[in-house]
Amino acid sequence: MVSTNVPLDHWSYRAVEKLADYGLIDSAMLTVKPVSRVEMARHVGQATVSLGREDDPPRVLLSIVEKLKREFKAELIQMGLLDGWHGDSFVKPVEDPYLRYVYADSKPEIENVRGDVYRRGSNVRLGFASRAQLSGRAAVYVHPEYVDSASASDSDVELVEAYAKGALGPYELQVGKDSLWWGPGRHGSLLMSNNAQPLGMVKVATGEPTPLPWIFKPFGLCKFAWFVAELERNRDVPEARLTGLRINVKPSPRLELGISRVAMFNGKGRPDVGVWDYLKIFLPTSEQAESNQLAGFDASYRLPVERYLPMRSVKGYMDFAGEDEANFMPAKWGGLWGVQLNDILKTGRTDLRIEYADNHVSGSPNVFYTHNLYTSGYTYKGRVMGHHMGTDSRDVFVQLSHYLTDDIIVDLAFDRQTHRLSADTQRERDIFECDLTIFPCSNWRIRTGYRFEDAGEGQDDNHVFHFQLIREL
Repeated sequence: MVSTNVPLDHWSYRAVEKLADYGLIDSAMLTVKPVSRVEMARHVGQATVSLGREDDPPRVLLSIVEKLKREFKAELIQMGLLDGWHGDSFVKPVEDPYLRYVYADSKPEIENVRGDVYRRGSNVRLGFASRAQLSGRAAVYVHPEYVDSASASDSDVELVEAYAKGALGPYELQVGKDSLWWGPGRHGSLLMSNNAQPLGMVKVATGEPTPLPWIFKPFGLCKFAWFVAELERNRDVPEARLTGLRINVKPSPRLELGISRVAMFNGKGRPDVGVWDYLKIFLPTSEQAESNQLAGFDASYRLPVERYLPMRSVKGYMDFAGEDEANFMPAKWGGLWGVQLNDILKTGRTDLRIEYADNHVSGSPNVFYTHNLYTSGYTYKGRVMGHHMGTDSRDVFVQLSHYLTDDIIVDLAFDRQTHRLSADTQRERDIFECDLTIFPCSNWRIRTGYRFEDAGEGQDDNHVFHFQLIREL
């Protein structure tokens, strides 16, 4: 059944990941996002069954599942996992209208917010989503947003995301504007993230994880995604194209593996790429000088430790990527490593994540996310499409998440960004954040917080406040 995607900033991703890290969802594959609403509902259904088998589950997990069941009630009914009736065809003209307010002492560079630009002073955004579904075979999603900045005269209505999806045999065909996130990282991803604006693309992907047949059966479940997009006109090579391919497998409930490849090609002033040339980009036998290529792999593994340590599990993950050279293998690698301590003290309320990323290549300064022909780099509308730290940089991220109550989540985070690692003088920026997510009642959600940016010696510090009110319809 075809359904719209869950936006990358939706609260349900972290909720489902928490349930999966507790061991309640064996088939969750969240290193390739976005996930469709139907797939998310399937995860909720599995978590509901698994939680029913627990002898004395933490109350907060029961609360999380109930919130998810309300959010995906229609899909759960359509799949026969909840009692009730909901048609396979519908139009929902207004969904989750919101108001977002951001105040900053100076212009902030906020990462992983789909390329949103905030000015100094007050910033207001108003938006909602509309979606429709036709007989479970097609779906449409539109997300407009009104943007107003008090310190600028650029108030306007923007179309943040807009796409249509349809069934294409066992796959889904999607055409339109949307974001992608490839990899297990929480604070960044080396190849595809929502740090830049959503791309206008054609995408073909599996609707949900499927078992592999024949001799590939030991690799377990598999997800596949391919896309091609056209980049903006206002760049050094106007209207260059970007294509990407990702394959995920899950050999066991604890282990997930992924390989990804992206390439920038074509554009005004560059040679046209035919079908055979396009295939050579993905399977190069020699360096393809006319394209900008990156490729990588990632892995995550969850280890249950509740018998030995005062926590439920430990999840370790890594994400490596490099510029491509001859003989099929990337070189000049960048890496991301992370560890997450799940359910500290076994109350179901507390998790700690530590994440480290580094794309400095000794002897090759500023090689990552750059190219000698596509000199605008691996960017879209001024933002890096991979990890927000940019080229020749290092990023250390620590986040403590805790449920103060079943309906109040606090996130405390520290991020140290170090840039120009190949230069004699490096530049550091420390960011401290405290965020609250509040569910005051079943139909409302509040996100608010404070961010302090210490830009280092000789630079002005920045104080950023944000508040978002969402009416869940």
